Amino acid sequence: MTMTSPALTSPALISRTLIAGSLTLRILFGLLAVALLASLGAAARAEEWGTLTGRIVYDGTPPAPEPIVPDKDKEVCGLQKLFKEEIEVGSKGGLKDALVYLYKPNDVAVAPEYEATAKADVVVDNKGCRFQPHVSILRVGQTLVIKNSDPVAHNTKGVALKNPEFNEMIAVGSEIRKTLDQPENLPVTIGCNIHPWMGGRVLVRPNPYAAVTDADGNFTIKDLPAGQELEFQLWQEKAGYLKGAENKQVKVDKKNGRFKLKLKPGENNLGDIVVSPSIFKKS
Repeated sequence: MTMTSPALTSPALISRTLIAGSLTLRILFGLLAVALLASLGAAARAEEWGTLTGRIVYDGTPPAPEPIVPDKDKEVCGLQKLFKEEIEVGSKGGLKDALVYLYKPNDVAVAPEYEATAKADVVVDNKGCRFQPHVSILRVGQTLVIKNSDPVAHNTKGVALKNPEFNEMIAVGSEIRKTLDQPENLPVTIGCNIHPWMGGRVLVRPNPYAAVTDADGNFTIKDLPAGQELEFQLWQEKAGYLKGAENKQVKVDKKNGRFKLKLKPGENNLGDIVVSPSIFKKS
């Protein structure tokens, strides 16, 4: 009969074995924790965000607004101070309603703050016999709502390169809702068949990284992914691509009005982006 040695089953040996096993597990868990923290740190660095700001400036004497004399629904539209909105320049040279938007890549990481507006409505109003706002930005997944706040009917037509065209009557006090689910590289044109002077633009993009310049030419695009090369497009209704715009920090392409930039975390101010009046002259 085989006998078990008392030394092999002594309480002291069992205790030492358990302690050794416990230390091994602690070491393994410690190494896993270090690896996890390193991974989380890398992910945090990969999701740092940068905000892009700047100002688009018209390099010349601001063109005088060109008035519009309505020939339809004069009792309503004739009371409005209407002018052509294809180019507006402020007293200090700022170019209003120009677009600055991320052109490439399309599949960038999107900052969490944008989730709150991912399914929001983007409203364009027929008001005062013009589209308000004149230029809008729509992210794929959002809904375009076109309202009519005027006391006369409007007929809104939308012309796009990738999304289906639409052409619908909008009665007084009503609205239409449109889903534009294809990103566009150029803005959708909207107009009114009843009032032919009316015009507007809606830029449809796959992400929220786009901006319309304000009355002073300023723009802000918040929380872009930092640390990777991004390509931006400059566009304006009358000129189209803002070709060869001048800036001290980036080089704008002379053919397509694009520039590339790698953002640092935090604020990234380009300063003035200066455009020549010559690109606004129609051939």
